[in-house]
Amino acid sequence: MSPISDAMVNNIKAYSDLFRVENSLTGLVGVVIGAVVVNGIDFTLGDVMIVSFFGLSVMFFMFSWNAYNDITDIENDRLNRPDRPLPSGKISSDSAMIGLIIAMVFSIIFLLAGLWKLSSEGEGDSILSSGIIWAAAILLLILYEGVSGIKGLKHSGLIGNFCIAVAIGMDVLFGASGLGSPTDHRVLALAGMAVSFSLAREVIKDIEDIHGDFDRVTFPKKVGIENARSVAWVLTLLALVLLFTPFLVGIFPLHHILFVAPGGFLLMLVKSKLFLEEDRAAQYLIKRALQISMVGVIVSACLVG
Repeated sequence: MSPISDAMVNNIKAYSDLFRVENSLTGLVGVVIGAVVVNGIDFTLGDVMIVSFFGLSVMFFMFSWNAYNDITDIENDRLNRPDRPLPSGKISSDSAMIGLIIAMVFSIIFLLAGLWKLSSEGEGDSILSSGIIWAAAILLLILYEGVSGIKGLKHSGLIGNFCIAVAIGMDVLFGASGLGSPTDHRVLALAGMAVSFSLAREVIKDIEDIHGDFDRVTFPKKVGIENARSVAWVLTLLALVLLFTPFLVGIFPLHHILFVAPGGFLLMLVKSKLFLEEDRAAQYLIKRALQISMVGVIVSACLVG
């Protein structure tokens, strides 16, 4: 491979890390799940366009937000994650800001395209609910980060973690709103599941970053690392309960519980990682458990039709 090709590959990898492409794709999948759960596989071309536009809007918004997070947390990352693109010098702050702006522009374009498609089909209620959910998610993230010198909820411990988790759970609602069913009981069950997974993971991530988070009072700093690990395990158990409950109470077919069982198995492994103080491995297991469970729910929804 030529030096130019090597440089290009390294640059692509650096931006992939900046945008956290894998996590952002999970947001897109969350939108698709919300749509599939309420509609099965009976999609019109218009439905596909709406869900695609909304999913891409979420993905590019997450690109933008992840870049913003790295820009604002660069000093923390010099201690916690010196290998990240900004502290390592792989990407400059100015380049990251340009990437942030471009990603946000694409997010808004895809959002407007989805709303336009809803309008062309006379779905006024869906336009309203979709707009409200999108705006609410942005508001939560702004409250988390803070603006104009006002400290955000990321300085307030567990409530900040909950704020991020709820914003993530809204992906599912957003996907369902495009098809007019954001309050469907199946969608709400899935959103609750996503929130619980994400909350447990956010607490563990704060444990992992405790020594570098010098400018904020995170939950582990308030209660101590071991107490935070105990709470994280309780939240993981809650995620496990919320993963299986929709199948046990008939929201989804009981025998389809097998499709999410692998995700539940991964959640059970989290305790051992927390006990061994392997916090990064623990939060990675939760992320994988959520991704696998999302695939299981998609399979279940497609089979139900």
